[in-house]
Amino acid sequence: MPDEISTGAAHSLSSAFNGRDTQEFLLFIFSAEDLSIKAVNYRFLQYFKDSSPVKEDSDSFYREKIHPEDYPVFLQLLKKSHTPSNPEEGTKIIRVKSAFGHWKCFQFIFRKYDGFKGRKGKYILTLAKPVDNSSVKGRKDLGLEKEQLLQESLNRYRILVNSLDQGFGVVEMIFDLQKNPIDYLFVEVNPAFEKHTDLRNPLGQTMREFYRDHESHWFNTLGKVAFTGKALRFEDYAVAHHRWFDVYAFPIGSSKSRKVACLFSDITPRKEAEEKLQRLNEDLELKVKSRTHELEESNELLQMVFDTVKQGIFVMKPLFGENYDIVDFTYVRVNKIINRYYNQPKMVGRSFLKYNPGATEKGVFEALKQTMLTGESANFEIEVDRNGKNNWFSISSRRQKGLLICSLENITRNKLKAQKLRENSRFKKQLVETSPDVIMIFNLYTEKIRYINRDISAEEGMTVEKIQGMSLPDIFPLIHPQDRQKTLGFHSGLLKSSDEDVLEVEFRLKGHEKKWECYNARGKVFMRNEKGNVVEYIVLLRNVQSQKMTQQALITAEKLSIKGEIARTLAHELRNPLASINMSVDILEKLGRESHTKMPKNYTDIIKRSTSTLNNLVTDLLTASNYSQPKMTKCCLARTTNKALSHAKDRIYLTGVTFHKKYSGTYFINADEEKLQIAILNIIVNASEAMVPNEGKLTLSIKKRKNTYSLTITDNGCGMVQEQLDRLFESFYTRKPGGMGIGLCSVKNILEDHDATIEVQSVPNEGTSFILTFPVHEDVKKGK
Repeated sequence: MPDEISTGAAHSLSSAFNGRDTQEFLLFIFSAEDLSIKAVNYRFLQYFKDSSPVKEDSDSFYREKIHPEDYPVFLQLLKKSHTPSNPEEGTKIIRVKSAFGHWKCFQFIFRKYDGFKGRKGKYILTLAKPVDNSSVKGRKDLGLEKEQLLQESLNRYRILVNSLDQGFGVVEMIFDLQKNPIDYLFVEVNPAFEKHTDLRNPLGQTMREFYRDHESHWFNTLGKVAFTGKALRFEDYAVAHHRWFDVYAFPIGSSKSRKVACLFSDITPRKEAEEKLQRLNEDLELKVKSRTHELEESNELLQMVFDTVKQGIFVMKPLFGENYDIVDFTYVRVNKIINRYYNQPKMVGRSFLKYNPGATEKGVFEALKQTMLTGESANFEIEVDRNGKNNWFSISSRRQKGLLICSLENITRNKLKAQKLRENSRFKKQLVETSPDVIMIFNLYTEKIRYINRDISAEEGMTVEKIQGMSLPDIFPLIHPQDRQKTLGFHSGLLKSSDEDVLEVEFRLKGHEKKWECYNARGKVFMRNEKGNVVEYIVLLRNVQSQKMTQQALITAEKLSIKGEIARTLAHELRNPLASINMSVDILEKLGRESHTKMPKNYTDIIKRSTSTLNNLVTDLLTASNYSQPKMTKCCLARTTNKALSHAKDRIYLTGVTFHKKYSGTYFINADEEKLQIAILNIIVNASEAMVPNEGKLTLSIKKRKNTYSLTITDNGCGMVQEQLDRLFESFYTRKPGGMGIGLCSVKNILEDHDATIEVQSVPNEGTSFILTFPVHEDVKKGK
């Protein structure tokens, strides 16, 4: 298209120049922060070709290309162009040096630019239009007649462009500093432009400012037209507009500007119709192909299907007799499995009854015949003796277009598996029913007991009906308070165990007459999910109360034997010294009275009380040799501790120990108060002996926990090393000079009889703490 017809559409970027092609301008986009140039138009590249390529560091570029007198004005204008206080476009006449060294006046127009996708910061778009009256002067020299001809040409061009139903626009391409097209500026549009694009007031705006995500291929295509000067005709889809366009893009203007004109139409309805027609054609083609395949016999496809399935497949056609009755079938097609089964490579065209002489007797022929006559498909199983072994086959038949299609599958292995499974199931059922253990399966998805094979304790209401479906929190109250923590550890351990691990735990459950009975539980992983996490585990639960009682009886017998021996030894060894001490005290008191000498009464009283206590202890030991079960009654732990302290007050006084009680109120437990008092007294005496005389501090405290009371006895004595702690409760083990090593062993036995635990914490040269834990009396737990 010649340059002359590019003049004057109805809507152009600058009415001052009437859209004439001579109005070429410089365009560049730069950063408002550092003034670095980011993008330019083709005219910019041509005008400053001596500075190509333009670098982003633009300070030296501006100083070189802008007249020194105008440079401060240029900088001042730039700063005003992006400040919020002056949103209006700034304009100024500034002199710019060309590639040939001439100074030329340009009118600079600045405005904000928001077209960079994904970039932060502020950017300024600048248009520099040349100020030159030579063209106007030349037009005056043309004369009136030529001026009229030119005006008429412009009017015809304007009328032509405005009357087009197609959209028409002229764009100025914008390139980055590597000459890649990244945007374009609308410089001329016709009235139909907005109708086809829905862009409102596009003149002076860029495409990226309308749609930052506009597809790059549009810029590349129009940029190719600008650089090569060759027109292109293409159809493409614009995501930003949601439309299809038929575009004719061609260069317009001089070779220096490389503007691109686009004549385009919205062809979305046509494209949608074409796509719909194409889909209809494709659907029709698919239907035709499908119908063709149904009507034609595809030997290759059938053979491939026949030879790839695991079942034997054969197709037969019926043979009719004189009375139009089916008397036989002949094979039309068979697959390789049927050939191998009959050991016959060529069966097509042969008689069915010839290869299967027993088919009539077993009812197979009659079943196939009925399928052929009635059209009802049949599925049945037969048993065949092959090589002296029984084999089972599953046969399916259906009629299709006058042919009988049959499948044959050897199900012998499945039959044997099913039979074995039934036998295994029967065996497992008998095993579960005859097992002495309670078998439970716990499901972790529902967190409930999914299965239990028998009652745990019918007397306490722990039946299958009640236990099955119970959750872990529901089971906890049935477990002894001191065993709940290790039961939780058993549960957690199973979640982390391997398939081979078997975990074991012993705990107490509430049994007959609300007594605690001991149970042994053995657990193993039963099922995992696809991720390998445990879904279910199985627990074998057995009541071992009788075994525990037997063990306790043996331990008791051993205790009796030891205690009896100790009692006899102490009785022999202590009675005589005690008698001598008593006699000596009596003599000392008598001599004191006769000589009228005042004896230290405190000490004589202590000696008397000590000998009396020792006599009582000897009596208790002799009594202990005849072991009896503790008599458990409701008693207060604080009162029992106070009684033990009272018996130890002489020992505490003589060693200069100070003691502190950190408890008050009542703490009811089930206990044999006399036996428990001996155990606490033994610990207090040991603590007094472990401390330095006149420096000892003894602290006793009682604390209530959820279902227990804890008595803590702490001293600041010599402490113990780990070896001593490991053997602390062994019989006849002692580090005390002259000791017999039976005190703490007896303490532990007494606490075990009370269902209590003892824990020892000790640091050498700092002290020791004995922590005794007792179950709360039941009346207290139930709030009675």
